[in-house]
Amino acid sequence: MQNRIVLALLVTFIMASANAQEIIKLNMSDIAFQWRAPLEGAFLCGYAIQGNRHGWKNPRTEWDINIDEVVQGDSRVVGVSAGSFVATGKTRTPRSPITDLVFMTEDDAEPFPAQIVGVPNKDNGVRGKIDIERAPRLLKALSNGRRIDVTLKYADGSSDHLQFSGFRDTRKFGGGKNSPFDECLRGRTPGRNDGWDIRVGAH
Repeated sequence: MQNRIVLALLVTFIMASANAQEIIKLNMSDIAFQWRAPLEGAFLCGYAIQGNRHGWKNPRTEWDINIDEVVQGDSRVVGVSAGSFVATGKTRTPRSPITDLVFMTEDDAEPFPAQIVGVPNKDNGVRGKIDIERAPRLLKALSNGRRIDVTLKYADGSSDHLQFSGFRDTRKFGGGKNSPFDECLRGRTPGRNDGWDIRVGAH
């Protein structure tokens, strides 16, 4: 009887392990700081996650996720845009639209869900926003090389679990209060010829 119980527990454990979702780990080169110079009184500072864009497999799955803080006078919003694709050669075929997008950091027990708004675009990309009161903690983790997990659910019932380390800039400002993101929010945006402005106006 005891052996049967042990066997049943073992089978349950094996089944649970088999059903556990695989964590897809992204490379450091997939994460970039991005900014947009002031336009009509507003400016943008944030990060682009181009998951697996530099992969060699053909076909392969890619993810495009942007997390940006947009400031206009006293108004601030943290927006998200996201989509996933199957890349074959130079052709990218949109996957099903994302219906649920949640960020988690190693420093916070409570996740950061994105509230998706509007309808998907022609490439099944979606837009959303993150609670402005909590968003600074997520952006701080992104600015200081902390571990970030992203779970995505799609309209076709599939899902992904991505994991990566936040952006690290070792060439110019460093991290903490002198990170490129914080410098950008102070209005100090990089020149186009600076060595660290990896992406300009990526949206």
